[in-house]
Amino acid sequence: MASERPDILVAIDVGTTYTGVAWARPQRNHALQSPIQIIHNWPGASTKNEQKVHTCLVYNQDDSLSSWGYLCEDDDLIDKKKKKREFFKIFLDQRTLEDARRQNISQAPTSVQDAQRLISSYLREVYSHVKSTVELYTGIGHVGWQELVVEFIFSVPTTWRSQEIINSFKNCIHDAGFGVEGRYHRATVELTESEAAAVGTIKNSAVAFETGDIFLSVDAGGGTTDLALMQVVEARQPFPLLSQLNQVDGIGIGSTLIDQAFVTMINNRLNKFPELVDKLPPDCAERLVKSERYRTTKHKFGERVYQSTCYKLPLEGVPYNLTHTGAQIELGRIIVSWEQMQALFDPHVEGIIKKIHEQLDWMLTNGIDRPITYMILSGGLGSSKYIRDRIQHEMMISLYPHAHQVKVLQAPDPQLVVVKGLLLDRLQNLESGLAPVIVSRVARASYGLVCKTKYNPEIHIDEEIKTDSYDGEKYAMGQIDWIIRKGDSISTNTPISTTYTKKVDPKDSDRSWDSIVVISDLDPFFLPHSINQEGFKQLCVVKSDITGINNSDMIMRRKSRRFLFHSKKFYVCSYEVRVIVAPAELRFELWFAGQKFSGNHEPIKITWDAEGSKVGG
Repeated sequence: MASERPDILVAIDVGTTYTGVAWARPQRNHALQSPIQIIHNWPGASTKNEQKVHTCLVYNQDDSLSSWGYLCEDDDLIDKKKKKREFFKIFLDQRTLEDARRQNISQAPTSVQDAQRLISSYLREVYSHVKSTVELYTGIGHVGWQELVVEFIFSVPTTWRSQEIINSFKNCIHDAGFGVEGRYHRATVELTESEAAAVGTIKNSAVAFETGDIFLSVDAGGGTTDLALMQVVEARQPFPLLSQLNQVDGIGIGSTLIDQAFVTMINNRLNKFPELVDKLPPDCAERLVKSERYRTTKHKFGERVYQSTCYKLPLEGVPYNLTHTGAQIELGRIIVSWEQMQALFDPHVEGIIKKIHEQLDWMLTNGIDRPITYMILSGGLGSSKYIRDRIQHEMMISLYPHAHQVKVLQAPDPQLVVVKGLLLDRLQNLESGLAPVIVSRVARASYGLVCKTKYNPEIHIDEEIKTDSYDGEKYAMGQIDWIIRKGDSISTNTPISTTYTKKVDPKDSDRSWDSIVVISDLDPFFLPHSINQEGFKQLCVVKSDITGINNSDMIMRRKSRRFLFHSKKFYVCSYEVRVIVAPAELRFELWFAGQKFSGNHEPIKITWDAEGSKVGG
């Protein structure tokens, strides 16, 4: 499959509030660039020609699916027994779910498993629509969708730091049908949202980046804000290259929190006046936050042409002549002052600025003298003029060296920068024959392999020591070989390769064994060197299987005569386990004699550990 050139590439950015999908047909002629198509014919969008679809579901009373996307808009209002489900993506993270329960957020799923079910159901509808749309616009339906080479590329929030959440999301993708319908279909999680935003910025921006430029990508969407500090390795278009300077970072700040704060503010105001109960719909604030006038006010807040001392928002289902001075209702419209709108934005702006300061602190601590040239804002919240002006003002008055020189800009197509970045990254890899756009990234945790090492009495104190029955040497068991350390710069195209030696009995038909991979969040200076110490968790077990390698391809040795009356033959097999550090996961490959080993079976199988995969979360 990996050698097959894709017929169709599909990128999916599953957002907390809206989901974007883009697709392309890679050009056979590498000199030509593949045009990107944005899916906008979403069901229920009518004439809006929306570039994203609402991440929303409505269920019937019997728990069957009633509608999805824009079809949900009035579904639950028409039938009050139906239940609308939104914002479920963020609840794959157990900590986010627990926080929501503490805050009594009614829309939170009952469990992570409930969130998984909702995501799978939603993505199943997205998959069906993507399939029919690609067939419609390409005329390939007669060829057979199942026979095409189709790649589905997903992004994940930067706040998802644990393998457990990534694995959970990948299961949802699989259950929805992505990568499973055809024998040449596959679905991958390729970039974090901050990385994809950075790629979309460098590939699509009107800014003339130069080699060596440092920029900070700030992607503020519906549920999370993701940051990536990048340096331009090669500015040459159309195939620029980027390197991560610091670990990608994220925070649970997004436009949905502004909406929730707005609903709370309105309800607190209206609840003070019991006489209004019979004159207002019970879900008055919830209707208001979904109205076109509120959305426009929020999105345009801070822009000069929309500047006003107050905003008058029509109340749906309220008589046009209703006026109430205390509740600040005038002729069926509720009045919200500029200061009240500002108070909704400011806590979140301050949270984003705090994260920006952390990146600047890191640059100072690590002696990076070159200043940030650009700060690129993207996402729905990132497209806010108010937020952009606040951040620019903060840079102007900042005491950080060179901060006042930072140009704070909006990304082109800010709400599509992630999904375009996913597609542009893969297209560059296909069309240039070079690396993807990001040529190196920074490890967010340390990863090691449990192994045995030759016994050294000065080092291996209180360790389990065993004598090898083949070579007669003493070995310290349960040692940890840290192959990746937190903060290491990892080449995107060059896997981390570790060579191992396996002694094989020619009479033993079982030629498989387990390797234990461990993970740690500790500072690299404090990493344990043995499983007898604390500070690590088992991440997974990698089962390597060299069944199919001939004895003639291995080196023959003889067992030590110190332990046996007669010398016996054994074989020594040297093999490589290659670790590919993807932005949100680890991938393993088994290589033998300089080639990726496949044989007639799966040479690498991974079993994830429940506790270890939570590390980093």
